[in-house]
Amino acid sequence: MNNLNNGILTIEGIEVKQDTNLDFLEKSFVTNPNFEVRRRQSDEAATVGSLRPIQLGSKRFSVRISFENNIIQGIRLKVSDPSINQWDYEEKLSQHGEWLTEKIGYPDGILSENVFEWGKITQWYDPRSCDAGISILYFQR
Repeated sequence: MNNLNNGILTIEGIEVKQDTNLDFLEKSFVTNPNFEVRRRQSDEAATVGSLRPIQLGSKRFSVRISFENNIIQGIRLKVSDPSINQWDYEEKLSQHGEWLTEKIGYPDGILSENVFEWGKITQWYDPRSCDAGISILYFQR
């Protein structure tokens, strides 16, 4: 179950939340061909990314989970819908807003930023690159 109001997102049956660490996620996805772990040369930073779109509720997303020193920093989601023109960031924003409204309710789902005790959810867009996404950022304890 997704409980995004509490900072919990279930991805491929795994609950990802504020206290999720890289070691746990790496072990959880070791046999999952949909994900790949990439460590940067410093070995302090890493990302776990989807290799193909992942179903999260009613929509499919590309997923990237970022870590620093084994501690989760955040999750980036981008809607992956072949019917959307890749240059139409407004439609991507609309799809993100629909999904967030399903997860955290209205009107919060259509706001550009929602701050919670555990972190914040931001809808963003870049008109120059015609890209848009959702960032789920976790505050560090």
